[in-house]
Amino acid sequence: MQSLENSAIRLLMFNQYKIMSLLSSNDEEDSYDYYQDIIVNGIEKKYPVLLESISFGGDGVPIKVSEDVELILEIFCKIQGSMRKLDARIQREIKKEYHVYFDGFNACNDIEQPYYTYYEFLQKYKEVKLPQKGNGQGGLTLHHYNQMMNSYMKHGSDETLDEAEIRSICIQKGQEAGVSEAILVDFTDPGYPVPLQLVKEDKAYHLEPKQADTE
Repeated sequence: MQSLENSAIRLLMFNQYKIMSLLSSNDEEDSYDYYQDIIVNGIEKKYPVLLESISFGGDGVPIKVSEDVELILEIFCKIQGSMRKLDARIQREIKKEYHVYFDGFNACNDIEQPYYTYYEFLQKYKEVKLPQKGNGQGGLTLHHYNQMMNSYMKHGSDETLDEAEIRSICIQKGQEAGVSEAILVDFTDPGYPVPLQLVKEDKAYHLEPKQADTE
């Protein structure tokens, strides 16, 4: 459990709740008074209540994850923009055969969760151009997005992708299930800060509901 024993932290939290209580309704004010009393009196048993109310967002989002999310979104934006320049018949064929819409991230999966968090952040603040999303049933996972990133690096400098390039980057429909996925395994080297990852076949992974697409 994170500690609140540092006096500066307790003072900052108290001031924050004080401001919130002044701006809140009478019912909400009672809750903030409760939080302030916990802080002032240093009631350690109730510290988890404070931490839950603030929500620290888990372990955070590493820079590499943020960069990958932005690249994935860029890929789908470029694919969709390039598609609009193709003949209508070719567009229909590619849409029928390949995944051209962003499928989101799975918030329930330990590995994809920080990707989901950063995507939600970008979606909220509109900091990058966002691609059109599918219905969330495409079955795409981080494994597929990694495949797309690897293929895209060969054509990333191109302003517009042609038909062959789009086909080479996109995941073909019907090829989603039964692929190798990176899965967290619960054995950690005592001297290593994060769990080791193994790659194994996990078809059930694709059956998990995608909370990222329930909006």
